Amino acid sequence: MKPKYTIIINTPQELNHSSYIQTGLFELKRMGIIDLKIKINANKRLGRVIVSNTGEITETKQAHPKTSFYKLINNIDKNEVFFACDLYDFANHFSKEALEKCDFIFKRSYDHTYLETLPKKYKNKIYPLGLTFGVHSNYKEEFYKFLIGLFLSNTILSFKLDRNVFKTLRKTVFAQKRHWDFINTTRNLDRFEDYIDGKDKTILFQTRCFLHENDIDVKQIHQQRYAIIKLLQKNYSDYFLGGFVPSKISKEKYGDALTNVPSEPEKYLDVLKNTKIVIYTRGLSNSPAWKMAEYLSQGKVIIAEELTTDLPVPLEHGKELLLFNTDEELILNIKRVLQDEKLGDSLSKNARNYFEEHVHPTKNVKRILDLMISKAKN
Repeated sequence: MKPKYTIIINTPQELNHSSYIQTGLFELKRMGIIDLKIKINANKRLGRVIVSNTGEITETKQAHPKTSFYKLINNIDKNEVFFACDLYDFANHFSKEALEKCDFIFKRSYDHTYLETLPKKYKNKIYPLGLTFGVHSNYKEEFYKFLIGLFLSNTILSFKLDRNVFKTLRKTVFAQKRHWDFINTTRNLDRFEDYIDGKDKTILFQTRCFLHENDIDVKQIHQQRYAIIKLLQKNYSDYFLGGFVPSKISKEKYGDALTNVPSEPEKYLDVLKNTKIVIYTRGLSNSPAWKMAEYLSQGKVIIAEELTTDLPVPLEHGKELLLFNTDEELILNIKRVLQDEKLGDSLSKNARNYFEEHVHPTKNVKRILDLMISKAKN
């Protein structure tokens, strides 16, 4: 019997973040819950709506490539719902096309304070997406369409008829080839389905440096991460794993804090699986970093800086993780779980349960589909 609902995936301009949504959809198709079609889309989708910290709203003509677009079709009554998934780091940036054309928007970096000054017709269609991470499904189909859509949309987006036209096109093609090559290193969902108990005293904090070292937010993140790496090296030299992933910036600025474990995605995941305690700090612009979802998937004892993102179901201090605000609190929390095996076991179990119920792409994508279906009936 044909499923009641069909989802149309419009190929996005960026595949790294949207892989999470696509994985959930391919898995739901495998389960017979939905039918699925992929449509090559080369629209520019220009326009951003930006809300300042003071509530002022401005618009730009920039693209918003980390927003991907979909259509939900009821195969019985033929009703259609347009929705978008915004996986951009910035909580105060919104895709203008999504705001104007979609019935629902699910935003990864969801902060309700930036929604207050948006027009009611916009803010009422925006919902928290929750934690995401890069992943792919064994059951993905017609992936060549994503490749075509990626190159076509970004070529059209960058095209400008001037004396540098061929140089620009060449640069765009090479950039998208690098993006596609990176996408093909994304780990399979199967790798996150199982998990094991980590070694009792190992502590993992592997992180990376971003480009634009002179940006204030980036510099603050780098300095915070560097301070934590040095703190862990000093206090837990025999048990600490991690450091900065080697790069031009990390080698030049933080050469005494480079990682002591592999950074290749599959090998890093192997290290993570065998670790007991993990440390989490914020991503760019306070966005929820992928490592939180990865930590939860492996049932780790998570000691984390508090997330500012509004999640559909909040993570609770003392239940799924332990929170810290200072170096002293970080060290104190590590000591707590090293000394209290029962606490560590409870945090680990609850972390994995949270992943299975709220982060697993199949469960989370099914949640947002059910939400739209429910509201469409009202």
